[in-house]
Amino acid sequence: MTDAEPAVTPTDGPSARERMRAERAASAKRARLRKRGLLAGAIVALAAAGAVYFTDRAPEDEAEGKPLIVPANTAGEQRTSIVYGKPDAPHTLTVRTALNCRSCRKAERSLGPAMRQLADQGTYKIEYRLAASPDGAVGDKQDRHALNALGAAANTDVGKFAQYLGALLIGDDSAASDEGLLHLAGRVDGLRTPAFDRTVRELTYLPWVNKVIRTHDTKTPGFPSLALDGAPLPLDADNGQLIDEQRFHRLVRERLSVS
Repeated sequence: MTDAEPAVTPTDGPSARERMRAERAASAKRARLRKRGLLAGAIVALAAAGAVYFTDRAPEDEAEGKPLIVPANTAGEQRTSIVYGKPDAPHTLTVRTALNCRSCRKAERSLGPAMRQLADQGTYKIEYRLAASPDGAVGDKQDRHALNALGAAANTDVGKFAQYLGALLIGDDSAASDEGLLHLAGRVDGLRTPAFDRTVRELTYLPWVNKVIRTHDTKTPGFPSLALDGAPLPLDADNGQLIDEQRFHRLVRERLSVS
């Protein structure tokens, strides 16, 4: 005779069911928490990936999706040089200058007005070839924003462009933001208009800026530099100092008298 299984009393049934129900509830809760943990981990991973994507983007990528719009008063095969003076002038003075360049700042302060004076007289026209940096670097985001603002100035009026370029080269750190660029433009009479401000804020010329930087390869040594009709014009005097306005005028006259 086998042993009989213990009978389940009426009081045992509800207790067993309650335990099973509690275990199922606990299991479901653990599953929900595990699912939430996996979801949170995925969100953190995506956020981290997005942060890496945005921080790793190159400065030129900011122009992605924008149409190429070229400012007025530009010249060259790629239209990346800005022309100051009479377009039909018989000679061309090429000026290579860069942002964040101490020597360029000195040259602009000492010779900028003299160079533009001869252009105003029709002796030559000036072709400005701009770079973001004198050391071969392509420049950071704000350097490109400054070149975009220079494009907006050239499109507005080339005379105002020249004044704005001078203010940027010899100015302080006010160009470290877009609002700073606009504030600096306010020092040039008549430059700030609703159209100019919109172009600066919307970075209208950023694709053109990328072309400027690629075309005017800053790995070519020598910033600043001058060339008259393609022939280099010295900027340094015999004593190693920058030439003055009188010496500059004399060099130009001598060069053009034998051309």
